[in-house]
This record gives sequence, structure tokens and C-alpha cells, in this order.
Amino acid sequence: MSPISDVLVCPLRPVERFRDLRPDEVADLFKTTQKVADVVEKHFQGTSLTISLQDGPEAGQTVKHVHVHVVPRKSGDFENNDNIYNELQKHDQQVEDIPEKWRSKEEMSAEASELKMYFNEPENQ
Repeated sequence: MSPISDVLVCPLRPVERFRDLRPDEVADLFKTTQKVADVVEKHFQGTSLTISLQDGPEAGQTVKHVHVHVVPRKSGDFENNDNIYNELQKHDQQVEDIPEKWRSKEEMSAEASELKMYFNEPENQ
């Protein structure tokens, strides 16, 4: 499978574990995740989504900051549906450990500009 396309949703206040978020931050995180998920599915022509929060190292969290992965899915994208979690862990480790694989600021800015148009639509506000 080619590298996964995923978007991360992070709370404004950096915390390591989900339990460290205040109730209003939990609500904001998931309201934002819901909006982002709608955009990701449309933009990447997905037919489903995997929304994942790995809370702690034994759960697969490789970055010490609460974040939610939003991954567009299509029929047959993985031979075994649960392989998505292995790919997420591998993806996080590669991105974190190999700076040469990091996207440039220009690439991230271009993608952000593409995705921004969805958030300017009235039904997404």
C-alpha cells in the first residue's frame, strides 16, 4: 500500500495524555475532529474513515502529544482492515525519526490552502 493520507487534529494546549485535557478541550477536540473528518473524506474521495486516538505508548502513541488521526478509507485499501493501526504506528515512527521524509513547509502550506476552501463553505461552519 502507498503511504497513508492522514490529517492530525491536536488540541491547542499540548498535553501528553487524553486524561490531561479539560472537559471543554475534549469537546472542542472532537467537534473539530468531526469537521476535519468530513473535509478529509470529501477531499481524498474516501468512502469511510478511520478516526484514531492512541493514548499512551502501549496503545501505539509514538508522539507525546494528544492527537487524533483522521484517515480516509476506501474499499480494499488494506487486505486486513485492522492493518491500518500498524501502518499508523509505522508512519508516525518514520515521520518522527527521519527528518528527510518530513514534508517541506511549502508542501504543507499548499495542502493547507487546498483544504482551507472546505472550511469556508457555509455547511462546514
